[in-house]
Formats: sequence, C-alpha cells, structure tokens
Amino acid sequence: MFTVICLFRVKLKDLDEFVELSRKSGDLLKSHGALDHNIYFSNKLTGSQGSMGFLNVVDVEEDEELVLGQSIFHSEDHYHEIMRKAGFDDIIQYLDDHIKNVVETTRIITSSFSTERSKELEA
Repeated sequence: MFTVICLFRVKLKDLDEFVELSRKSGDLLKSHGALDHNIYFSNKLTGSQGSMGFLNVVDVEEDEELVLGQSIFHSEDHYHEIMRKAGFDDIIQYLDDHIKNVVETTRIITSSFSTERSKELEA
C-alpha cells in the first residue's frame, strides 16, 4: 500500500470551505481509482508519555486548525497513474486551484509512505 499525507494549517474562518473542497477533490481521486481519501481534524497535538507532538514541529496559530489529509493507493506506481488521470480532469484542477486560495501552499507539509521498503534504502 502507498499513502500520501498532507498537513494543512487552515484558518478557522476558512475551515468549512476547505473541508468541502478537500472532500470533493478526494471523491474525484477515488473516481479515478484511488482506494480512499480521508480528512482528519486535530485532536491532541501535544505528545504523551515523553514523546513529542505535532506542536513541537509544526507552528499552528491560535486561529488555525491543523488538518491531516490522507490518500491511499495500491502502490507508488498506482499513485502516479491516478495522478496522471486526475491531472487531465478540469474539475480537480479547479478544486486544487481554489484550495490554494483558502490555504497558504507554502505552509502545506506533504509526505508519502509505503508498506514496502524503498529499494533505494536497501542498497
């Protein structure tokens, strides 16, 4: 399995609009073959049992919510295939452009994870 996660710092005043746009984008990704797309709202951002929390590594303003987006694919190749297909979808391009008006893109944190070890790391 392959997952892409994004951390968004969303102004509280823009949260409803952001969630609606994110869900629509996720539905479009799923219509192109993504396995799933989820939005998670922050619950506890401080660490526990001596561990760090997201607040130790991500600055979140008092008027912001930290939102985690997750898209799931069969594999990294599947992810690239879906993104190629979705890249040609005018609606998803419109939604992505509109999300950029709601969230400051330079403050989005995006990473990907796989259940398979990277061949580059095995060398």
